[in-house]
Amino acid sequence: MKDKDYPDYIDEISKIYENLWINILDGSKNSLSDYHTFSLATCSQNQVSNRTVVLRDCNKKDRTMSFHTNNLSKKVDDINLNPIVECIFYSKINKTQIRISGIAEIFTMNNICEKKWVEMSSQSKQCYFQNIAPGEIIDNPNQVQMENPDDLNIISENFAIIKINISMIDWLYLSSKGHRRVKFDKNRDFEGSWASP
Repeated sequence: MKDKDYPDYIDEISKIYENLWINILDGSKNSLSDYHTFSLATCSQNQVSNRTVVLRDCNKKDRTMSFHTNNLSKKVDDINLNPIVECIFYSKINKTQIRISGIAEIFTMNNICEKKWVEMSSQSKQCYFQNIAPGEIIDNPNQVQMENPDDLNIISENFAIIKINISMIDWLYLSSKGHRRVKFDKNRDFEGSWASP
């Protein structure tokens, strides 16, 4: 029996699945959403790296989501070596963790990137004209400068879109009344199974 403190969808796997996609979609559009940023873990050369990225797009039908990054960043190198990634969303308000596993694809200097570039603000575009690659050791923060291109409408070769093709979603709801957990797997067409929390 459902406790009054639980959300209405808590007992139905299909409703849980719909709700998590509603939240992720909102996160891609709403900068105030708990789901606007997520933790991205990559692994290459026997070393795991983790960082926070901004969710820029998602597609429930295709089961994909994407973020933007500098093509010179370490995460791009990691994905080139090993495209398997892990993502974590956590909402303090909803008391929900969403863990996503998938295969990442890198897009640069193509129609997908050009279309997104046109939609971006000048301030956002400027970030991709940095003179020193992210993560490089420097002597002084003032060494990092934003170059001034003649035309911001021309896409930077450093702009990249990373699309994650989702293979697994692990949903966890935390409650003092009892946690709930569901796993959605690509191999089972994401129909979902209850799991021990």
